[in-house]
Amino acid sequence: MSTEAETIYERVARLEDEVALLRSELDIIKKAFRNRVARYEIAQIKRGQEITSIID
Repeated sequence: MSTEAETIYERVARLEDEVALLRSELDIIKKAFRNRVARYEIAQIKRGQEITSIID
């Protein structure tokens, strides 16, 4: 019975690691998107167009 409990705890630990990795990857994607939007907004401002940011 103790072997089964250890296996469950190991599985939960692996899943927690996977969730942490996915969150990290999502943060990278979000930052890249924000940078792209910021570059677009800067280009529009340089062209003299007024913009309203979609990112807070």
